[in-house]
Amino acid sequence: MKNKKLLITIIILALLSGGFWVYRTYFQYKTTESGLKYRFLKGKELGMILNGNNWCLINYMILGPAGDTIQSSYGNDTFVEVPYPTTYANELTEALQMASQGSKVELLVSTDSLKKKNSSHYKVQLLPDGEMAKVIFDVEKILGAQDYYQYLANKSFKKTIKENKAIDEYCAKAKGNRWYLDTYAMVKYRAVGSDSFLSNTSNLLQNAAINKSAEQLEFDVLVTRLNGDLIFDSRLENRKYKTDVNGMINPIIALNRLPFFVPSGVTMEFVITSDMGFGSAGRIGVPAYSPLYLKIYNVKPIQ
Repeated sequence: MKNKKLLITIIILALLSGGFWVYRTYFQYKTTESGLKYRFLKGKELGMILNGNNWCLINYMILGPAGDTIQSSYGNDTFVEVPYPTTYANELTEALQMASQGSKVELLVSTDSLKKKNSSHYKVQLLPDGEMAKVIFDVEKILGAQDYYQYLANKSFKKTIKENKAIDEYCAKAKGNRWYLDTYAMVKYRAVGSDSFLSNTSNLLQNAAINKSAEQLEFDVLVTRLNGDLIFDSRLENRKYKTDVNGMINPIIALNRLPFFVPSGVTMEFVITSDMGFGSAGRIGVPAYSPLYLKIYNVKPIQ
């Protein structure tokens, strides 16, 4: 008798749990005329459509069918900037159009649809077909044009101060020759070994390139973050890098530009701001706005 009551209790609890899951998964969401399923976790709908002079500062998160985090902007030190969508072309822009300042909206999106909209992210592409994922938009602010440009100016100033502070601290700890500063490009540089050719040169990158007559160069390079994390190493890759005076053939500006300022037979070190690196986008293993260290050597013109 006790076993029977226990079994009935277990069945009831399982049904209640399953019912709650169904309610939480489907019935808590509203559905728009286009078929978008959404719910507000914080705040409320905007209730109107703004004009195209507005920008949204957001954080976002993509959760897989199992609830695991696939992609998130919450670890970044700056908000994602998105133009306010005056018209919507898909589920993502429709949800963002509805969201008010300070709100957080969650939407259900099929994995097949998500793969088409976020084709560049490898974790999204690994999601199973035919299932539902969740996308969360956390709208911190909605700014008009004037406030947005002021925000950009403040962000750029703070970014510059932060990056230059990190570069100064890195160079102060690095042993070897003194560092020179290009005050226009905000790049620090020095030669390994004899650096007499730099002693009468200021703002190196504003002068004529040492290899100005070369159309193409090949070189060895080591690129790391300031914490030592390796990004590129031509020796480990068992290949020479190349640069062309007429085009951007490398993934960062520094690798296309700086080798032209390195004399043949000389090894030079550079510490650059993110403007010459991976910028605001970053890359896998490199956060947004990361200054970088480069060592460039064995520079030779390609005949």
